[in-house]
Amino acid sequence: MPRNRTAIAMMLTVGAIGSLLSCSGPSVHDITITARDYAFIVPATVPAGLTAFHFVNRGTVPHEVQFFRFNLGLPATTARSYLATGSVPDSVADRSGSVLIAPPGDSVREALLVDLRAGERYALLCQFHDSAGKPQHTQLGMIGLIEVRYVP
Repeated sequence: MPRNRTAIAMMLTVGAIGSLLSCSGPSVHDITITARDYAFIVPATVPAGLTAFHFVNRGTVPHEVQFFRFNLGLPATTARSYLATGSVPDSVADRSGSVLIAPPGDSVREALLVDLRAGERYALLCQFHDSAGKPQHTQLGMIGLIEVRYVP
């Protein structure tokens, strides 16, 4: 998330999600965000609806995924430009967001549960450094953009 963002969205353990949904609730899409050195592997588009995002680190160094929503109406080209610079102004993104962190070769027990709506765009950033003086992972290309589509 941009530097000034500190709000954390609701995170539930995978077991808690299963318990919550077994009470005849809505179906949940499961999406895995995979980190590699230095990229995210994630679908470019996802369907609208309740979605559990899981985070797996297949890299050799620690990674994070900063996950936040761009303001509605921000064009995809503009969102990609901000992500490519590694600097997203607070004025173009929702104030809430989440961060999941995983050590090398591991996954996070928690999942990020989000009610996605068609037309929304979500950013993925990893701003970790491998060591002092090394570039942020965003500068090495560790960014992503997810677009939410309506699926009948």
